[in-house]
Amino acid sequence: SRLRLPVVAAPMFLASGPELVIETCKAGVVGSFPALNQRSSEGLEAWLIEIQSALADFERSSGREAAPFAVNLIVHGSNPRLEADLALCVKYQVPIVITSLGAAAQVIDAVHSYGGLVFHDVINARHARKAAAAGVDGLIAVAAGAGGHAGSTSPFALVAEIRQFFDKTLLLAGAMSSGSDVAAAQMMGADLAYMGTRF
Repeated sequence: SRLRLPVVAAPMFLASGPELVIETCKAGVVGSFPALNQRSSEGLEAWLIEIQSALADFERSSGREAAPFAVNLIVHGSNPRLEADLALCVKYQVPIVITSLGAAAQVIDAVHSYGGLVFHDVINARHARKAAAAGVDGLIAVAAGAGGHAGSTSPFALVAEIRQFFDKTLLLAGAMSSGSDVAAAQMMGADLAYMGTRF
């Protein structure tokens, strides 16, 4: 695995940009950012080029593989840039696309067309079942204590419920900031910890 730690640096409003993504990926943690942190699709394209070239340089000079990076797309009618931003993710073959507020088959198909993965945010088992049925590669269980579009369910309950019907990659979000938190998430049945504030 290209990960040194089973951790994703979660996409944070305003805070996550190319610098953070590049450094987390170099350190062996999945780096991510919300597409809408860039004010335009043209700006997003510039960020994708910057991230990919910096990680390629790192791999050449260090002889080590960087962790993959992820772009967070809001899959909802309120996001007028979805189509343009998704086209850029396809053009630059973004390794992981994190979808929020909608698990849409056309987004999943587009990312799968080049071998990318789709991880989808869910706050309850009902949303998790819908996303699983849509064909996502991973679910992000956004439990109590998580930032963003946070859920209110205990991580113990949410992970256990999702694991009853989902055997692909499961990520857990919600007030985690230490190595022992990551270990606890894995003991509960999650594959990866999804951490924002720590970064």
